[in-house]
Amino acid sequence: MDPGFEPSKRGAKNRVMRLPIKVASTIRARKLIEPDSRVMVGLSGGPDSVALLRCLLELSEKRDLKFELCAAHLNHRLRGKTAERDQAFCRKLCKARKIDFLEARCDTKKLALQLKRSHEETARILRRTFLAHASRIKACNVVALAHHADDRIETVLYRLCRGTGLAGLEGIGWTGPLPMADGPDVSEWIEWLQHGKPCGTPFAPPRSPMAERIVRPMLGMTREEIITYLKSKKQRFCTDETNFDTRIPRNALRQLVLPVLEKKVHPGVRSALWRLAEEAEFHAERRAWRRGWLDGIAAVGSRGFLTLPVPKVGSPPSTEELADVVSLLKTLWRAEGLAVGAKHLAAIRDLFGPSGKMRVIHLPGQVVAERKGREVILHRAK
Repeated sequence: MDPGFEPSKRGAKNRVMRLPIKVASTIRARKLIEPDSRVMVGLSGGPDSVALLRCLLELSEKRDLKFELCAAHLNHRLRGKTAERDQAFCRKLCKARKIDFLEARCDTKKLALQLKRSHEETARILRRTFLAHASRIKACNVVALAHHADDRIETVLYRLCRGTGLAGLEGIGWTGPLPMADGPDVSEWIEWLQHGKPCGTPFAPPRSPMAERIVRPMLGMTREEIITYLKSKKQRFCTDETNFDTRIPRNALRQLVLPVLEKKVHPGVRSALWRLAEEAEFHAERRAWRRGWLDGIAAVGSRGFLTLPVPKVGSPPSTEELADVVSLLKTLWRAEGLAVGAKHLAAIRDLFGPSGKMRVIHLPGQVVAERKGREVILHRAK
């Protein structure tokens, strides 16, 4: 089971030992990183991304995980010399740890004026564009970001204060798409660097795919666990001075509002907000899964086969739901011989299990059910 988030009541030593173990458990349970993947870490130089880099470096050699690691840093040029300090720090850290490294910079303020957007939103657009291109240059399958439990809790509270709907209660998810479907093209604003100096756009291998997915392996860890882990490793990191500016709404929530809620309203407010986010994510995943089922059923007539997605969370479909599906196919295909009993329905249900192994079941009426990746396909035998 995924350990998720839980306020730590154990000593500092146990928290240090648990961080890599919890991250590894999360990666396995949620299938965030497949074996033999190439993973790019978005490295800012702050404590969270540095801890993620060190932790993934430690886990990358484990036999059942085994992945390659590289890192990428974007200097938004919003903080002058301290931003250049962070960039140099990331470069030196990766060199010392023998980690493949990409770096670039951009003029966020100038672009924000042109786009008529805030610095924060413009920086996010530039960051996503940079990571998407960097992942293609380094042929990475996935991009790992260092958001943690406190980030998610603060996001949920921030959205609640601003009047979010149900979708917004999920906060920051464990995974998400990397490319921005409706974002402006800002790739020309990114200046690629080598050893801190302009170098032109790096070469991307022919037909190298762009990573499609962001993963957040540390989303179940607290800020306290992360800092304790770094101290145990005697690992330095950079501090973004703007994080202490309470004129920024997110900083005010973190430093002023949440402490008051914990002291005056309920000491378990962080756990309560976390559970709210998890429940919202669960229902969003189940809704997406049901839509996938409806899409598959609607396309049976044109395809000649039925594709049913495997749920990412929750239980497999019930035998009653599967019986309804089989009954529908029996009518559409006029397959009178498709008479299935409890044994057949239980076997089909097993195809939706977490193992993901490819299996084939032959049903009455010359119908076949088989598991392929994250889908179960029902079709007539050839």
